[in-house]
Amino acid sequence: MIEQTLTQEAELIVASQNGKDEAFQELMTRYMGPIFNFSRQYSKTDEDAEDITQDTFFKAWRHIKRFDASKAFKPWLYAIARNTALDHLKRKRASAFSELDGEETDIQFSESLEDTEPTPGEIFERQELAAEVAESMRELHPDHRAVLLMHYREELTFSEIADIMKKPMNTVKSWHRRALSKLKKTLSHRKIS
Repeated sequence: MIEQTLTQEAELIVASQNGKDEAFQELMTRYMGPIFNFSRQYSKTDEDAEDITQDTFFKAWRHIKRFDASKAFKPWLYAIARNTALDHLKRKRASAFSELDGEETDIQFSESLEDTEPTPGEIFERQELAAEVAESMRELHPDHRAVLLMHYREELTFSEIADIMKKPMNTVKSWHRRALSKLKKTLSHRKIS
């Protein structure tokens, strides 16, 4: 079954490279949800995740002809998503601090910082374990969080993750161990483990 899916995916990629928009649309349909969920882990809002997802698929569509169809599509797409998310975060940080440049503004620096504390309503609505894990994941370094997400949620191998992140496999494994250790420590402080 998996080989059949991979064969169908390879056929869709080749068709996309030959200008068949419906083939690329099928690839988008397959990966839209997972890429959105992956992007959501980098961003704080669904709106940002939607922007990142849209940009990811636009970049993939624009560069599909350069993709080596003999390689796995999923790691290539996730590499684009990761880079797009990091670029998006950099732009958001830059625009937040650009408000400080004007001398004639009445906005105080402390007022321009985003409040990251959850609202009482959000706290109430969380499902305990899932919400605590998600919150703890946000405290991880973005690279460490990405390794956990790609390995456990997207079921990518350490080798594929190393290719996506353009890092040695030992670095990826080290980030994985550190992320799990910090996650365990954070959850134990929250009395969830």
